Amino acid sequence: MKSNSRPRVVVVTRRTIRKHKYIDYVGELHLHLLIGMDLLPVIVPVSEGADACLRDYMSGMKGLLLVEGEDIEPHQYNAQPENFQYVEKTHPLKDRIELRLLRRALRLQLPILGICRGSQLLNVACGGTLYGDVQKEKATALLHLDHDHYDTYRHPISILAGTPLEAWYERPTLQVNSYHHQGVRHLAPRFQPMAIAEDGLIEAFHDPNSDFVVGLQFHPERMKEEAPGNEKLWSEFAEAVRRRAAA
Repeated sequence: MKSNSRPRVVVVTRRTIRKHKYIDYVGELHLHLLIGMDLLPVIVPVSEGADACLRDYMSGMKGLLLVEGEDIEPHQYNAQPENFQYVEKTHPLKDRIELRLLRRALRLQLPILGICRGSQLLNVACGGTLYGDVQKEKATALLHLDHDHYDTYRHPISILAGTPLEAWYERPTLQVNSYHHQGVRHLAPRFQPMAIAEDGLIEAFHDPNSDFVVGLQFHPERMKEEAPGNEKLWSEFAEAVRRRAAA
């Protein structure tokens, strides 16, 4: 496939501070997977003025990938008092940029994959709400963030029968990574859950009336070798983008 014919998947950067300077980045694993599946990543920086350029970034967009980042501003949804009590670092500009991209993608019925914060934002954009802090509000013994074993920590989830996630992973349970303190409180009405943690937290959901609109609390790209379904999920997203581009 020629590079100029690759379908465009939009992904927004994450911002950090290094030596007192702002650095915008997208995780290499996301980019590697997109390029390896013959998709063209279009990277939108979280920088002042970027939201004024979104029409250009959205031109030719055939899919949207939403990834990790800061907490979502509670005023973006029907927040509970706990959201304001437990909220950590936020980035209002990232919220604005990604919500505009999300609403455009939903209107155009484009494939959307939301990972970690991306799944939370997808839920919020469609009318759902979040826990301010899953651990504290649910008083759960299950860890959703283990700072001492950040990359190696895993916990089990139950995959619901008859869902796309079951078709991709072909198993009833899965050990997943976990890097979050927020999570889905009320799932937006358009979505159906696909996986649940032991404490009842929704770990994956989808829109059954769309070709591919999926939210995952875990990071399949960071555990690709642990189960064939992790790569299968990404392949299904890529195929959905190609179908949309062909249409």
